[in-house]
Amino acid sequence: MATIVMIWELGADLGHINRLLPIALCLREAGHHPVMLLRDISRAESILGAHQLAFLQAPVWLTPVHGLPPDINFTETLYRFGYLHPDGLLSMAKAWRTLWALLNPDLMIFDHAPTALLAARGLPIPRMIIGNSFGIPPAERPLPRFRWWTNGTGEQPRLEETEQRATRNSNAVLKQLGAPPIDQLSDLFQAEALHICGRPELDVYGPRNHEVYIGPINTTTLGATPHWPLAEGPAVFAYIKPHYQHFEALLKTIGNSKARYLIFAPGIPEALVRRYQKGHIRFSTTPLRMDEVIKQCHAVICHAGGMTDIALDAGKPLLLLPTQMEQTMTSHRAAALGAALFLPTEGNPGLLPKLLRQLLEDSALGQCAAQYAATLPHTDPSIAVAQVVASCKNLLAIPTTANQR
Repeated sequence: MATIVMIWELGADLGHINRLLPIALCLREAGHHPVMLLRDISRAESILGAHQLAFLQAPVWLTPVHGLPPDINFTETLYRFGYLHPDGLLSMAKAWRTLWALLNPDLMIFDHAPTALLAARGLPIPRMIIGNSFGIPPAERPLPRFRWWTNGTGEQPRLEETEQRATRNSNAVLKQLGAPPIDQLSDLFQAEALHICGRPELDVYGPRNHEVYIGPINTTTLGATPHWPLAEGPAVFAYIKPHYQHFEALLKTIGNSKARYLIFAPGIPEALVRRYQKGHIRFSTTPLRMDEVIKQCHAVICHAGGMTDIALDAGKPLLLLPTQMEQTMTSHRAAALGAALFLPTEGNPGLLPKLLRQLLEDSALGQCAAQYAATLPHTDPSIAVAQVVASCKNLLAIPTTANQR
């Protein structure tokens, strides 16, 4: 039996746990011992407890980094998580190594875990990287710009400077660890196996030639049975966070719409539920079975996270309301397919009524979504899970010196 650590370091919400869960269950069924090292364990028991899967708190960077301009690439995002501070970065790397020494893993799986990958460099343990495209930047120097839809005039010197600094600080840590240095920051994302859990059409950095796209892995069978409002009109599912800056503007727009809405808004204040719930609007504060929801709805409103893949795999059009850069990049890719509309983070909420009408009335959106879904090789996440598990089996057969470079 092999001990396999499954690591989530950066990013928010439960998408990472939901991606790791079916993989962990298959690995355990194959006789292995998966242990999850999670950025946020506050809700882990609600998902993992019923399966009796082991999990621990991951070492994470907690100190806010102030005074930085908005990130223009992933390197600058890492500045906010220790890569400006070699001593702090070394502390993180040592904490990872101490934790692994206690667990003695035979294989490591990394999901959006750059500092854990830094700490693992040079260890005699095979590594696998999985996750969406944002957390697996391409092997370029410097790492690509986030806002690829703008011209980026004048940004190249800044990109070069951040690349050099982050590489230098990473190598200072690697020297202290006795690990081989990197030539460029993208070297951190080298591993014995790499699987992008997504589609090339939605890769936020653009389609790649050599990486392996295995398709999204989303847990869609957990949660409550959806109960739609007993009203007329097309069914629209909305997954929206109450902290969204235009949340009430969206609810007012939905209130004036002639469709029927099932809204999952985790943590929504009861006062807002009483104010906006009516005959054609129903709220849910608990997760729903997305495999049933997506079959029953006409369209989806969300923030452009994992729900985007679920909707487009089913051929359903979207209205996307991004709240951060990764979601903004995904929104641009989905809109380029002709299957989605979006309101930018800096957009005017006064456009919401127009966007919602277009979502409901523009048949071209639904046609493009259906055409996209029809081109997919498969939409069954169990196929992607099986690929990951098979890759784990292959890596466990690698001699323990394979990662010493």
